[in-house]
Amino acid sequence: MRALRTPVLVTGLVLLICTTVHSNAIGNKSEKDEKFWFRRIMDIMSKVENSVDDGSAQSTSKDSHNLTTKTGERILEVFPRDLRKKERIIQHLTGRLYFGPKCRKHVYRLYHNTRDCTIPAYYKRCARLLTRLAGTPRCQEG
Repeated sequence: MRALRTPVLVTGLVLLICTTVHSNAIGNKSEKDEKFWFRRIMDIMSKVENSVDDGSAQSTSKDSHNLTTKTGERILEVFPRDLRKKERIIQHLTGRLYFGPKCRKHVYRLYHNTRDCTIPAYYKRCARLLTRLAGTPRCQEG
């Protein structure tokens, strides 16, 4: 079905470009302008045909759905993560937290690897876990 759409799309693009060229060139016709626009149309046509032959437009959507881990499990990425937004939301919920050097590994694991801190719907849980971790005696040393 995708193959049927491409000739129609290409033809529509060519007609659109031709009409704009024709309306612009009514006032002053010169061979240079006509040659320029003809070359421009042909370049666009070749790019469209190459992208259809390569399937480059289709490969981007396929690649995003076939993400797998090293063990072969499928990764479902519903939305792109914005790490700045995550950091701002959690800092707004918790305030400034201090973690001692002895619990840096625990904080890193909690912040980057748990479901609560990676899914935006669970950021409140993440904030609660981080504040509880900051209150432990091990993390207050330093």
